[in-house]
Amino acid sequence: MILLIFALVLVLLFWAVRLVYRRRWNRGFSCTLEFRDEYATEGELSALKEVVVNDKFLPLPAVEVDFHMDKRLYFTDGQNSSVSDQTYRRDIFALSMRQKITRTLEFSCRGRGYFQIAQAGLTAWDLFLTGKYLTSQPQHTDFYVLPRPVAGEKINIPFSHVMGTVLSRRRLYDDPFEFAGLRDYSRSDPMKYINWKATARAGKMLVDLHSTTLSQKVVVLLDMEGKGVQRADLLNEASVRIACTLCEKLLREGVELGLYSNGLDVQNGGLWQLASVSGLGSLLAMKKKFACVQAENDLPPICGLIPETAGQWEEDLLVLVSRSQRQELVDSFSEKVGKEQGVMIVPYQAEHDALSVPKNVDLIWLEV
Repeated sequence: MILLIFALVLVLLFWAVRLVYRRRWNRGFSCTLEFRDEYATEGELSALKEVVVNDKFLPLPAVEVDFHMDKRLYFTDGQNSSVSDQTYRRDIFALSMRQKITRTLEFSCRGRGYFQIAQAGLTAWDLFLTGKYLTSQPQHTDFYVLPRPVAGEKINIPFSHVMGTVLSRRRLYDDPFEFAGLRDYSRSDPMKYINWKATARAGKMLVDLHSTTLSQKVVVLLDMEGKGVQRADLLNEASVRIACTLCEKLLREGVELGLYSNGLDVQNGGLWQLASVSGLGSLLAMKKKFACVQAENDLPPICGLIPETAGQWEEDLLVLVSRSQRQELVDSFSEKVGKEQGVMIVPYQAEHDALSVPKNVDLIWLEV
């Protein structure tokens, strides 16, 4: 009789625990996924912080957290992950009462891009590991992998061509935001350049010197046509790296840029563009923009995307970066350049086609 009562008590206790877990298992229970860094460059390491909290007096002996992210972000520990079209991760935790556990998951950045984790799936078991409970929690974390820079000896070839053309057509003007020093006043100096504080200290008229910047704008066109073929994918990525590295060097020279592509912007789904960028303060934002451009098939022709603003292109240098070795693209670009001189950069592997190059186009083959 005593054994029967004891067994009945155990059964009642078992079902009471099951009932409590069923009603309260997810109270005070949360999971947060957060990238440690805002951005990294291709080839670098970063990490994902995984924080699980059980803020109640009810232990969770087994909790599984699962999520997926792009396979270009590869977990270096090689555990609890499976890779197909994406990387799927499952981690197991044991949470006692009012406990917080933080894990740092290191990953390598194997490809350029913009990445988000939107949701984490949560599975918990009760004290006897017989009851299983499922839920999910939204996540709000994103991460940029910036294009890997092109080696200096390679990018210097197109950079020299571009800067040579810019310098031959440039006009200089003072940048009022870049202070370069003081000099004695001359009658031709504008009154607004007089530094009155320095004049009072020195006892003679002194004017501010300003750094000069280039008034000519360089418009970079990035062709991202073609996706899914290994050679096309590799050369499109090379095009992004070339364009990004070239733009960085131009920004450092004080050149204003306009960026256009027929590729898609993964953040908004529209065509990728950055109509105007200048100054080193814009460098990181520009690199993040390059992280977001995506190749696709059946994209509109790149030369057809140049804005048709009347007279705008007479002083702008057009630079096209494209893996395409089609003669019709060269001819179309030449037509857009018109009476000025344009630069076309074509990344290639091992060999390239022979093309008829119009006089108004500087064609640069860049082996990758």
